Amino acid sequence: MPFSVRASLEQFTLPHPSGAGRLTISVAAPAVPAPESGVPILYVVDGDLLFGMAAEIARAVSSVAAFPPHYVVGIGYDAAYADVLKLRTADLAPPIGAEALASLGGLGAAIGGAQSGGADAFLSFLTDDLRREIGARYPQTATGPQILFGHSLGGLFAARALLTRPDSFSAFIASSPSLWWNNFSILGDLPAFKERLAALPRQPRVFIDVGAREQELPASVPDGIGVTVAEAQAQIRAARMVDAAREFAAALHEAGTADVRHVAFAEDDHVSAAPAAILHGMRFALGRER
Repeated sequence: MPFSVRASLEQFTLPHPSGAGRLTISVAAPAVPAPESGVPILYVVDGDLLFGMAAEIARAVSSVAAFPPHYVVGIGYDAAYADVLKLRTADLAPPIGAEALASLGGLGAAIGGAQSGGADAFLSFLTDDLRREIGARYPQTATGPQILFGHSLGGLFAARALLTRPDSFSAFIASSPSLWWNNFSILGDLPAFKERLAALPRQPRVFIDVGAREQELPASVPDGIGVTVAEAQAQIRAARMVDAAREFAAALHEAGTADVRHVAFAEDDHVSAAPAAILHGMRFALGRER
């Protein structure tokens, strides 16, 4: 196989679990020869935003044998950015109460907060429909590690998938997770998670990260996001991104999670933490942390 300066790309579509529309599935094969079985696979939600980055990182690190060869699968919508913001909220976030939605102000409208609530159905789509299709198309991945990556609302999705179905993936990478969604209601899943975890024959590996600068208050906000500076500052205070990620990782450890790692990337904010999370999260998920 000749070495390529860019990641490979294959795409196909599958029906959305709601029955309306289709999801675009993007697949990057390993850049170097892979075994005939047991090849790891990384599932990336928010594929429109993060698949290309994850695929290039996979190509780069596997080509120099830093990581084993692995597939990257992105799940996206192939839609305009404004529409993607709403579609991802519908799929990645659990329901939100009226009071919590109102507290988001214009941001809630911009991201379609009222349409949230499809996270459970989306997780079932990943583990049933998509995994079956990927296994048929790329049988060498069927017995390999299955790793889930999500950032922001995707990080919330990965965290909730871990808590509600800890056996659904071999490893979970919850990057800058929006644990604040619906007034931190996700934390209510921790007691049941402890019981689910104890019943597993083998625990998943868990990586929780955040940008260490995510609680810094902005002096300005970009045009078009639907919030004022004062509203953005209030939401950052309430979200407690850095503190909440640390506390969540500690809670997972307290619940009995043996392989959990928490990292606060010193120089990163909410956006720039994503590529670091892909790199270091996969290193941990694949057992290459040292």
